[in-house]
Amino acid sequence: MKIIYNVDAITEPLTGIGRYALHLGQQLSHMAHAEHSKIEDICFFSSNRWISDISTAATGNQWIAKLRQYVPFKHAALKHYHTMRSRNLAQLSQGMKGHIFHSPNFILMPFDGPSVATFHDLSFVHYRATQPDYRLQFLDQEIPKTLAQAQHIITPSEHVRQEITSHYGYPEEQISVTPLGVSEAFQPRTKAECHNTLAVFGLSFRRFILSVATSEPRKNLLRLINAYHNLPSTLKQKYPLVLVGGDGWKNKEIKKLIDRLTLKGEVVCTGYVNQEQLTRLYASAKLTAFPSLYEGFGLPIIESMASGTPVLTSKHSAMEEVAAGHALLVNPEDSDDIKQGLARALNDEQWCIDASTTGVNQAQKHQWHDCALKTLKAYQSINN
Repeated sequence: MKIIYNVDAITEPLTGIGRYALHLGQQLSHMAHAEHSKIEDICFFSSNRWISDISTAATGNQWIAKLRQYVPFKHAALKHYHTMRSRNLAQLSQGMKGHIFHSPNFILMPFDGPSVATFHDLSFVHYRATQPDYRLQFLDQEIPKTLAQAQHIITPSEHVRQEITSHYGYPEEQISVTPLGVSEAFQPRTKAECHNTLAVFGLSFRRFILSVATSEPRKNLLRLINAYHNLPSTLKQKYPLVLVGGDGWKNKEIKKLIDRLTLKGEVVCTGYVNQEQLTRLYASAKLTAFPSLYEGFGLPIIESMASGTPVLTSKHSAMEEVAAGHALLVNPEDSDDIKQGLARALNDEQWCIDASTTGVNQAQKHQWHDCALKTLKAYQSINN
């Protein structure tokens, strides 16, 4: 089996899709170099060139990150970028028809051979108001082309698999579920191990609520923050709300509320943090709150569980599937229900102890190696 794996999504700062693309690519690379491997060859394509080592992809893709920072990725710019990388792939992949081309970030470029795409969610279908117009326009144009080209689709959850079948009529037997993994870096840690990171942000061990999410409407930060603001003052004084994540889109209202509550000392906003700091924050939080409106998976759920920290998340979409009965579930569209869930989690010490133990066990079922094995099986199904 020969594979072309697109690594454009591996750009700093790494968010969920970028981390998926990186970890899966690393696992496939390890498999390719193993004795008696089923992978004869794997090539990593990034925009205009081949990359020999996927661990250098983020560095090699810095120009993409800078372009996003200085040039608003409006519809015309995004379409131009897609046209450019499609042309480059066509030129670089001449004579590689026997390879399988995999895009781990929704959109396929034209390729004269079998193709696989990973669909992480259908937020652009179900929550269009939370997306910028330029992204919707691009996806509306390119998703039908991708579905027509792909011999197989990969999703991170059964929930998304059913959505793709229901909404697009794509054959269910041509969709594989490959649940995401959690890095070994996310594990329970002692107070001493977390001390340096906590000191940077002025936090205390097991004395804060953690939220890890990009600042955009779908992550439901407005309702979370309002729910937290309405908690009894004794709880807020004991457990500040710590928001971790980079800037997203349509977040002016969110930022105004964060600024106001930061001045009151209720909210701590760290912005984007590196992985070492993130692992320490997960491991030292009292609770991780992730009441997103919609997710195709929800990496913060299993990352928090792996770190020994209880989780509050949503009843909707794939989050309930990922939590598998080991998290406190709330209605993400009801601020009062989120508030009651926060209060219960903070006041019920026995629940916290139980959720910590069972959560670690649940997270251990999510390994990147297993994700890669199921991905490999999806590749093999194309030829069967």
